[in-house]
Amino acid sequence: MELETIIENSLYAILWEKEEYNSLDQMAVWCNDAEFLDEYFNEHAEKLTYYVNPSYTPQDAAIRTQREATALIQELKALATESLTENGDSLDDIFEPLHAVEAYNHPRYHTDVKAKGYPNEAPWLRVYAVKCDDNLYVITGFGLKLVQDMRDDPDLVIELQKLELATNYLDSIGMI
Repeated sequence: MELETIIENSLYAILWEKEEYNSLDQMAVWCNDAEFLDEYFNEHAEKLTYYVNPSYTPQDAAIRTQREATALIQELKALATESLTENGDSLDDIFEPLHAVEAYNHPRYHTDVKAKGYPNEAPWLRVYAVKCDDNLYVITGFGLKLVQDMRDDPDLVIELQKLELATNYLDSIGMI
């Protein structure tokens, strides 16, 4: 695993072993590949049943995912840049704790965070990160949350595991 800089002193991303792109770039590639998204949502159409109103066809879901990903990536980069200025908005404005308040005793309650796409709708795209300090985040992965609880989706369970691995790595190099 390697740490790659997105915006110096503000936003970083993990490049996982055997991956070609860091976590943020991987999301951009994955979410902008129309053919892949179409295939993904056709193979996993049952995941779309979580969203009843409005309901989504696989084609609608692919289009929405592309739009949501583009907007979220732009917002993350803009906030990361603004967070370096004294009066700018910050990444702290978009990232929120991943774990519910009831999980306050979770060992990573204060470091596991998520950012959501489309905050005015029911967002399904998530970016997962480790909060190292105020306005200092390391993106570990992303996912489509089309279930009530992350632990109900095998793809999202992998994202939880990546958060743990990244936290241990960042702790070992003194970032948290």
